[in-house]
Amino acid sequence: MNRPIEPKKKQELLEKCLAIAVEAGSLNFSLNAIAQKSGTSGRMLVYHFGSKHELERQIVSLLETRLREKLWSFQGLSPDKVDCPTKLLLEIWKHLTLPEMHGLLKLTMELNQRAMQGDSEIQLLLERESQKWVNFLFDLTNDKTTALSLLHLFQGAILDFLTTGNAQRGQQTIEAFAETLKQNKAI
Repeated sequence: MNRPIEPKKKQELLEKCLAIAVEAGSLNFSLNAIAQKSGTSGRMLVYHFGSKHELERQIVSLLETRLREKLWSFQGLSPDKVDCPTKLLLEIWKHLTLPEMHGLLKLTMELNQRAMQGDSEIQLLLERESQKWVNFLFDLTNDKTTALSLLHLFQGAILDFLTTGNAQRGQQTIEAFAETLKQNKAI
């Protein structure tokens, strides 16, 4: 007779696995490598999650929750509480380029790659997260096209930051875009 799964232990193990994935910026580990890094055995991971695919699915689900929490922390700086939208955009950029965010950004890029390769679950996750960012940026700009442009600007700046390590270029791009919007009275 199998022991019942202990939800608290399973959640703690899932948190460890997410931390491992974020630290590495990747989900590309064998089950045994994940087990070793998390201080357990491959058998225990299978016991709690059933398969590597299910473990990855739950890691991605927890990642989605963490990303949402990050977005909500920015929403605490709502547009009506911010006297200058450019400052808020730069604050977001500063936060995204902190050293502790590097693994999370790399993991997000890996998820983008999986989506490009046709992983429908990941495609849906990324679409949901993108829509949340567009909604947040729409609240800031009151213009859907500008919000979408800002999302794409951030995505490109993040890719550039990850490949070059240069956060300054992203900051300069955000400042230039915001200045253009000011001149066009879009923000």
